[in-house]
Amino acid sequence: MSKNNSREDTSCYLALNESSCIGTKILVAYFENSTIQAIMLGSILESLLTDLQNLYPQLKFVQKFESKQSLELVKKLENYIVNPKQNYLDFNLKLEGTEFQKLVWAELCRIPYDSLCTYSDIARHIGRPKSARAVANACGQNNIPIIIPCHGSGVMEVMEVIVQGNILRKL
Repeated sequence: MSKNNSREDTSCYLALNESSCIGTKILVAYFENSTIQAIMLGSILESLLTDLQNLYPQLKFVQKFESKQSLELVKKLENYIVNPKQNYLDFNLKLEGTEFQKLVWAELCRIPYDSLCTYSDIARHIGRPKSARAVANACGQNNIPIIIPCHGSGVMEVMEVIVQGNILRKL
């Protein structure tokens, strides 16, 4: 595990896209090596910052909105949103959670782009056929929903939720 992903390192940088192609602000929390900790969507920056701090109280967030690294990360994310098939899962992600949550998130990454799976399907695929509710809960704890959508359908599912005006702290 690299230094930037250790529990002792509490510095996390922030990148911001104020006018994204999806019509909302995108706040990205990442480490020095560009590993993404979380992606927050919303219209009020202060609310996004508060939500992020509440999710990760152990981290010190440093705003680097205009740094080269932040601008490149935001551009890469915007390119993914516009053309997810071409850039599918080309990101370094820091997924913190229980072993079960990580198992679910790994399975979500295996679902082919433009495919849908139910929570029951995912539960069967991970060898826990009676754990559909637990799968749903694990999906709800995913702090990188644009990159790992909760049913694996790709970014368009997330875009439909945003277009309908149902932007939440986490999708």
